[in-house]
Amino acid sequence: MIKPKRSAEQQVADEADRRTLNPIGSRQTIADSQATPEFQENLKRLKAERLEREAGPKTRPKA
Repeated sequence: MIKPKRSAEQQVADEADRRTLNPIGSRQTIADSQATPEFQENLKRLKAERLEREAGPKTRPKA
């Protein structure tokens, strides 16, 4: 069965309802999207360093 298309007003109302149910999540999404490029670059660098550290001991042979 095909779902009927929702109007723009219905979509906006649904999004408003979701935001009221989860205000912290919606604020976090907004904050992440507005983060500065320096922060995002630093986050990527730190994540890559962490992944290297976590993968390091597994690939080294034990002496």
